[in-house]
Amino acid sequence: MRNRRRFEAACGLLAALFGFLGLAYALFGPTYSFQSSSGYTGMASMLQLGLPSGVLISVGILVLVPIGVAVSAVVHSCTGGRRWRIVLWVATTLLVIITVLTGLSIGLLLLPGTLFAVGAFALSLERRRATLG
Repeated sequence: MRNRRRFEAACGLLAALFGFLGLAYALFGPTYSFQSSSGYTGMASMLQLGLPSGVLISVGILVLVPIGVAVSAVVHSCTGGRRWRIVLWVATTLLVIITVLTGLSIGLLLLPGTLFAVGAFALSLERRRATLG
């Protein structure tokens, strides 16, 4: 059972790490190609193209979701509190929804973090079953 707790915490931390890496690549990585009228081609990041303030606010909120997954998975693995499992469930559900809605754009970059978040949530449920029976 101690290993399951460790795996739950590790999955939560990896979900946050991969979530942050995916968001960082989406913002700073060369994700857009362009071609000028003179035939010059190149790549640009989202920040180089200029982002409206609404997008920056959305990304700021999106950063909070992997933090919620990491914190709730680690604290739940240490305490086993039901409230932290609920926070983990909500954060994982939000991450899954965001990944599905953003699909082939940023969703592919968030997919590894989302899978680790689902793993952390599944391990939190397994721990509950193990204590019941």
